Amino acid sequence: MSGQYFDNNPSLKHEIRSYQFKFNGNIYRFLTDSGIFSRDYLDFGSETLINAFTYEDKPFKALDLGCGYGPIGVLMSKKYPKVSLTMSDVNERACEIAKVNTRENKVEALIIPSDGYTNIHDQFDVIWLNPPIRAGKEVIYRLYEESYNHLLPMGEFWIVIQKKQGAESSQKQLKNLFGNCEVIKKNKGYFILKSQKI
Repeated sequence: MSGQYFDNNPSLKHEIRSYQFKFNGNIYRFLTDSGIFSRDYLDFGSETLINAFTYEDKPFKALDLGCGYGPIGVLMSKKYPKVSLTMSDVNERACEIAKVNTRENKVEALIIPSDGYTNIHDQFDVIWLNPPIRAGKEVIYRLYEESYNHLLPMGEFWIVIQKKQGAESSQKQLKNLFGNCEVIKKNKGYFILKSQKI
């Protein structure tokens, strides 16, 4: 499993690539590398989450959990410029690339290498997660629980997950944890789920 994107494996050979993505009329360029999730294009799940997310026009603190090379955090920041953004990933290589991508796309973010919340001690108004499905249900559900504990009162937890990869069981798990879970959008088998800490 040493080559999985949810591992931290600095010995993998570097293979830097880049792609461009058009969002809200602007072109953004992202660098990627080997050992990082969806390195050739913005994956459909992340794109669906970015487009589905809505928030009031006011300052808020957000965490892009498992940020990879940073597309969710970067594009959400462009969509909501009042956000105070933190990004984290267990994969230190992903964090280094995310730092380049935030800088190149003129986004300010605190980027923290962290296994889940090991190195994260803050609380947030919003947490976004595209769960590392291949890491297994136990890891994913732990991230759900830890996310609940790192949300401010009335904070929102947003995830994207495919039906075939456990959307309905995740919905049930989040409802048990938060007391609520809303299906915000369904798109080609992808579910956008939102729970609020009440």
